[in-house]
Amino acid sequence: DESEASSSTCSSSSSFCMPMIINVGSSAHLRASSVFDGYANDINGEHGKSFIETIPDIPDSDLSTYAQSKLAIMQFSTLLRHQLGSNRRDKINNSNEQHVTNDETRLFPPVRIIDAHPGLVWTPLLRNHIGNAATDMLQKTGLANWIYKCPSEGASAIVSAVDYYTSREEPSKSSDCGASTEEMPSKEQIYFVNGRPGGYAASESRDLDASSRLWKEVILPEVEDLVKVPKGWGAE
Repeated sequence: DESEASSSTCSSSSSFCMPMIINVGSSAHLRASSVFDGYANDINGEHGKSFIETIPDIPDSDLSTYAQSKLAIMQFSTLLRHQLGSNRRDKINNSNEQHVTNDETRLFPPVRIIDAHPGLVWTPLLRNHIGNAATDMLQKTGLANWIYKCPSEGASAIVSAVDYYTSREEPSKSSDCGASTEEMPSKEQIYFVNGRPGGYAASESRDLDASSRLWKEVILPEVEDLVKVPKGWGAE
């Protein structure tokens, strides 16, 4: 019946579609030159505080902290590409005394890492930033619907990155994860803007040294007591 056909289609496609992670970026990252601008150089040495605890508890009126957070997300994507990309099998083999077989490596396929900016979306964050007067004017004149996406359209622009790659991947026996060798993810940045690949991203978002610092000084101190982090993860 129709439900069985649908299930079969999903099962067939999922058997070869490469795992991917999509981090929601923003053009706002272009306004930040560093995640650490305005903060102490030695974060962990400041009275034992974490980076998060050093962020001022004041309104982000100019969205500078928002811009830094989006740069941080894209730098984390850079780190993930180097940790989970096409060289992942080598990392797994080199990190264990016992060689990992091809069948075992299927459990750890390379992962495609994507940054995606949905475009301008009419969200509560945006409305709160521009204020009630501007919000009312944009809504009454209909300009809000003309200039901005609604939230569901913004979400579709993000999901389109999945559609873009799954529509191009075909089953293949030439690689352990199903995709052809030519389709293996590289360390190159993949940045979707408004549902299309090839968006302009700041060079800082691809800076591996800055990405490693982000991991060491910001992310790791927040998660190391919550999850088991593999030894040496995040170091190049």
